Parts: sequence; structure tokens; C-alpha cells
Amino acid sequence: MTNETTGHGPDYEAWAAQIETDQRPARPSSKALRGDAARAYARDLLADVAETPDEITAVERTAGRPSLDTSPGPSPMWKLRAPKDLDTQVRALAAAQGRSVSEVLREAASEYLARHAS
Repeated sequence: MTNETTGHGPDYEAWAAQIETDQRPARPSSKALRGDAARAYARDLLADVAETPDEITAVERTAGRPSLDTSPGPSPMWKLRAPKDLDTQVRALAAAQGRSVSEVLREAASEYLARHAS
């Protein structure tokens, strides 16, 4: 099911149309699914038809990011602004270490708190 638009990644509208016109029978269900069960069902349906790397990545994104905490639910998200020079340095360090910018910033915050918290 290749539906990539040249230079623009997956064509989600074409993908949705292909899924909607699929003649395979729906999975039997005795009740309407809600919440996590509905999300899991939809992910499974999309995973069944995903073929290209971009389509597979899109399906994986629907699952959300894994929690960084042991408690259930999404991890808190921080948003902040930084000077361009600091951003450049952090991105260079992350690339050199093969890590994400988020990983580098979490480690930096943790080390800062270890040194400065009372």
C-alpha cells in the first residue's frame, strides 16, 4: 500500500481511503470499544495494512510515547525556550553521543538537581 507523495512523506488521505475501501471483514466484536481497547484495536488495524517505513512509523506514533516513570499514564512534558547557541551545543552533544536531545536535557536536569537541591 504505497501512498507516499513525492517529497512529502505518506499521503494520509490516500491511506485512509485504502483502509476504508478494504473488503476484508471487520473483526467480530460484541460491544463498542472505548478508551485503551479502542486505541489498541485501531492500531492493530493500521498495523495490518502498513507497508512503507513512513506508514509503520505513523502507526507506531499512534501508540504514544512510553512512560518514563513507573506510575501509569503519560510522563510530564516540559517546554522551554533556549538561546540558539545553547540549542546548537545540546544538539551537537546529543548527536555525538547518539542520544536524543530529550535524553541529554533529562540527564542535565537530574545532575543539576543532584548538585543544587537541599
